[in-house]
Amino acid sequence: MEHNTTIRTQLEEHIRRERQTLQSFADASGVNRGTLSGIINGNPPRLISPGQLDLITAGMGLPEGALYEMYADECFRETAAHWRRLRPFLLRCAQLKKLICINKVLDRLADNLSHIPDIFDTAEIMYEENWHEAALLLYERVIESEKYSHSERLAISHLRLFQIHEKDERRNLEAALRFHSYRWRLPEALSLDGLHMLAEFFAVKKQWDKVEFYADELRELTDGLCRTRQRDWDTDSYTLRRPLVFYYGKSRLLKASAYEFTGKYEESKRFIAEYAELGWFRDLDETGQHYVELFRLFAKANTMCVDVKMGSKRAVAPYVELLLEQPEEILEGVNTLLESANKYGYFIDAELGLFADQLNYYSTTDPGQWENQYKEEFNVDRLATYYRHLAVYYFRKERFEEGIKKILDSFHLSVQMSQQDNIIKCMTLFEQYRNYATVRLQYLYAYICGKVVSDEVQENSHHAVSPGVYG
Repeated sequence: MEHNTTIRTQLEEHIRRERQTLQSFADASGVNRGTLSGIINGNPPRLISPGQLDLITAGMGLPEGALYEMYADECFRETAAHWRRLRPFLLRCAQLKKLICINKVLDRLADNLSHIPDIFDTAEIMYEENWHEAALLLYERVIESEKYSHSERLAISHLRLFQIHEKDERRNLEAALRFHSYRWRLPEALSLDGLHMLAEFFAVKKQWDKVEFYADELRELTDGLCRTRQRDWDTDSYTLRRPLVFYYGKSRLLKASAYEFTGKYEESKRFIAEYAELGWFRDLDETGQHYVELFRLFAKANTMCVDVKMGSKRAVAPYVELLLEQPEEILEGVNTLLESANKYGYFIDAELGLFADQLNYYSTTDPGQWENQYKEEFNVDRLATYYRHLAVYYFRKERFEEGIKKILDSFHLSVQMSQQDNIIKCMTLFEQYRNYATVRLQYLYAYICGKVVSDEVQENSHHAVSPGVYG
């Protein structure tokens, strides 16, 4: 293609080659004849809008977006860039995943910081439309170019990167650590979501000190909002994604979980009591009432769970009854039962039999397809934990080969999700019972160990962000 080839010359050549008139092309494309005349014959030529570009492209029989790279150049050729045309064009590029075109436009805008607010606003539209690949490019430009470190745009851009990278095992930790410094520079509605995400992110990684830290910050923010109740969320540019009662209850639940999984059971019970009854919240709508009931159920189940973990055999039967009524909680409940049985030296064959069908479903179905309210990462973590607890249970019953297989199942899942704590526990257990492993199972173990080493090398090759002190 010649350097001086433009959309205008392409259009002229098409009309001449196809022996069309302006009117016949106008009829075929849906673009007004006068507009076409202005594009071809105007001096200067009439500017093409993104909508007209799509009609012209279709009228010429070209694939959708075929002229976008040329258009990205022409946006800046004859006149100053105007967001009346740039924003619709960038949004169409996002929709069609024309990321090269987006980068072309951003490169042309790079030297003019006055465009940053418009770039950010366009990124927010892309984010809401779930065009996340494109939105990332714009948020990253905002982060690179924003000169005010306390800018709300900068903080929100870091939050969006964290939200977009949440399921990307290679980038989510870096995104979380970068967002940490900006978590209090957000509008309060977004701070609630950011702190909740940070706490849950580290809960998946079982870094309970960090879970407790962010849960405390979430408690501080929700408590302050409950005391003042002066903010009109409906008039804020960023409204709450969930009712305030959700964040209030979740801050207590996460705090209680951090205590539970570090063996501080009495402290855990104290925080469970704080979310057991939230009906006192004012102005609860139907969604708010739903969360009140949900936290009431969680409190009942988690109180029994803690009792079981403390070794109370009397709590086992009612806990099993509760799990039978709540199929979504069976896997986590069985983990609790196995952990307690292994710790206090009793067996639960009859109880495991009651859950056999559901446990078989979890063992044979992709965790991303499970019909429950939990994120896939939580489901995978719970399944890996289940396999490890079941392996220990089998070892206690001298079913060694079955135990080895379950350890390898847990090990494999833990490597997939980079769960360092469980990886170490699985490796320790395997080495403890290595003599009971067949040659095939030892080869499989060595293969998974190779994956661990490979992942470590790749991780170290990426740009590292020092976690520093999270306080």
